[in-house]
Amino acid sequence: MTAASVVTRPSLLRRAGRTLAAQGRSFEVDLPLGGIAAATLVLSASIAASIPADVAGAPDDVKMLVVGPLSAVIGVYAAVMAAIYGSFRYTLDRRSGVVAQRATLQSRPWALVGRVPFTALGGAMVAAAAVLGGRLALVPTFGLAGVDLGGVLAILAVGAAAAVWGLGVGLVVQAHLPALFVAPFSISAALMAASPWPDIAAWMPLPTMLRGAGLDLAALGVGEAVGPTQEMASALATAWVATALAAGAWSFLRRDVR
Repeated sequence: MTAASVVTRPSLLRRAGRTLAAQGRSFEVDLPLGGIAAATLVLSASIAASIPADVAGAPDDVKMLVVGPLSAVIGVYAAVMAAIYGSFRYTLDRRSGVVAQRATLQSRPWALVGRVPFTALGGAMVAAAAVLGGRLALVPTFGLAGVDLGGVLAILAVGAAAAVWGLGVGLVVQAHLPALFVAPFSISAALMAASPWPDIAAWMPLPTMLRGAGLDLAALGVGEAVGPTQEMASALATAWVATALAAGAWSFLRRDVR
């Protein structure tokens, strides 16, 4: 190693800064994020259709019993749509040549490192749209009953985790349209398994994300005594997301980028 090479090689901090800056510029004009967030807001607002009209005149304690589990339902909407965003954002960039172009300017590991935090941020924004749509739709019936900062932050955390899960799926599948189906199905499969096999469903990615964030799974058909504790669910959800991202990273680093 020569002195010249030491001087000219960018430092680790500078390379990280360049990578995040490049990804940040793309995030500033992220049209898919706006579209998916808008769709999430509308989808989450449909939750009001399932609420009986006579609940509006019920006592406050009855309203709390009804509105309490709805946070988990909003969390499900947030997770599914955030997973779509995480997958869609990558596969769209790959199809349009953005990924290949950046591969000529920076190493693949750094390109992936820069993508992960902005994917998580986008997922949290999609989750915020889910919270906004759902809660605005419930205001005429429940007012602000059941709204608390902890519950909102929990849903944002679920959205961020689900988006990174979706990124991992997109990195593995690569093809744009198939990934749009695989990403939401992979995270929502637990909803179909919850009724016949709650003991199994409770350990799957979506329920562990929700329970790990402190949300009640009763609305999904999974009782409090079924499955992991909140602390274990949080660790397991982290492991699920890390596994999906690791599989995606392995695929991304080994396959050709076109």
